[in-house]
Amino acid sequence: MLNPPLVSRRLLVALASLLLLVGILAVAPASEAQQRNLVIFGDSIIADTPTPEYLVNRLGMASSGSSLGSLGSSGSSGSSTQQCPTSENNYGVRAANRLGLVPWDYSCAGTTSISPGPQFFTQVDRALADGALNPATARVVISTGFNDTYNNNGQNEHQIRARFVDAMRPQIQRIRNAAPNARIQIVGYATITDNDHACLLHLGSGIRDRTYLPQVGYWERLAQGMQRDLAHATGTEFVDMKPSTRDNSMCAPDHLRSWAGIIDFHAGPGNMPIHMTDRGHEHVANTIAGS
Repeated sequence: MLNPPLVSRRLLVALASLLLLVGILAVAPASEAQQRNLVIFGDSIIADTPTPEYLVNRLGMASSGSSLGSLGSSGSSGSSTQQCPTSENNYGVRAANRLGLVPWDYSCAGTTSISPGPQFFTQVDRALADGALNPATARVVISTGFNDTYNNNGQNEHQIRARFVDAMRPQIQRIRNAAPNARIQIVGYATITDNDHACLLHLGSGIRDRTYLPQVGYWERLAQGMQRDLAHATGTEFVDMKPSTRDNSMCAPDHLRSWAGIIDFHAGPGNMPIHMTDRGHEHVANTIAGS
């Protein structure tokens, strides 16, 4: 015959186990209900920062002595999650909308990985702190590298490419660890120059410059190589935007141009000079969504 106190203890243990199971079941639906999202990382090309907001932000940072790398969350748009202004219609956000995913945008103008400036790893820090990277994350889009080309002119191409991969590989692993079900895509830059020529001024009626800038062409090719190397080294996807934008560079006709000059009244809507126009963002978004 069982001892009554022993029976009571067993009942209490059984009751506690039942309550623990109920608690687990109650919590499980909440975790399963996480929204499927697309997380955006990168520089101004993907951020598509509106020029007035960019200038105000930069002036504010200079006057306060703050560093973008230490800023918290306070976005300027519905999808932006930091104090780096971003566009609500950049190609990362547009791609998310086409895929039926919630965009979380951590991109920031001036982002670098091996140069002074807002550091890429801080974007990953913020995404992890916010819980943006999780098992429900369906896609991660990364566009960065160009700012690390011209900032390292004293080194050869091999050194820059190797250093970029070494700096970025741990960040890709952090993303993969937190979002194991996500497709991680390194999105290349659309075509900028035309045979090492840039067209910086578009004044209408066919009036424009065509300036030979081989250094810019070199930076463009170097960034492409850096991004390819990173995708290969990390087993992620490289979305090559060069073939489909070959005829849409800064020197393309008005109705085709997807990369604006410094003064450009005829390329169509866009936020920043020497950056992609709305036409360009639309094309890249469709490419990502269709990939």
